[in-house]
Amino acid sequence: MPKIPVPTVPHSWRLDDWPAGVYPGAASKGRYVVRANRTALIAIGALVRVGRDLVVMGAAYSSWISKQGERVRDYQIAPNRQRAGAGPARGEPTR
Repeated sequence: MPKIPVPTVPHSWRLDDWPAGVYPGAASKGRYVVRANRTALIAIGALVRVGRDLVVMGAAYSSWISKQGERVRDYQIAPNRQRAGAGPARGEPTR
């Protein structure tokens, strides 16, 4: 499997100051990603607490996000998946 190129990320950033160039690109979306994956991010050292702030560590987060991308490559979402014995898709004429 080919390696996914990993863009350069800052050393670290506060959760509220999510960099625009780092996936998902906004603080509100970043909070969701962290909330949904908190246990995994803490386990690999990508999420730490400094005082009252949650801080994302760039190198560990970059490594984690590249591993997540490898899992998604072959994922077929339901609308794109062919169903066995299914009739025509919605909007297609019947024969």
